[in-house]
Amino acid sequence: MTPERIEKLADLADPDQLWRLGWEKQGELSPEKRAQLDTGIALRRHASHIRKLNELLLLRKSLLITPLSSNSTADLYVDPPAEHEKLRPKFDY
Repeated sequence: MTPERIEKLADLADPDQLWRLGWEKQGELSPEKRAQLDTGIALRRHASHIRKLNELLLLRKSLLITPLSSNSTADLYVDPPAEHEKLRPKFDY
C-alpha cells in the first residue's frame, strides 16, 4: 500500500483532523474522539514510515530504529549489514 493511500485512510479515520488540535484540547476529547485521533495519527505515522523506507530502498540503506519511549523512537540510516545486503535483489530500483 502506498503512503498516499494510507494518508487517505487516515483522512477517512479522522475527518475532523483532530491531530491539528493542541495537546490541551486533545486531552478533553471523548473516548470515541480520542480513538478517532489515535487512529488517524497511527496511520499518518505508518505512511511516513513507509515513505522513508521507500527512500532508503533507492539509497540502498538500512533503517535502525531505537525505541526511546512508548511513543517515540530515534532513527538512523546506515549501510546494510553484509548478511542483509546479500538478500537484496541484484537489480537497481
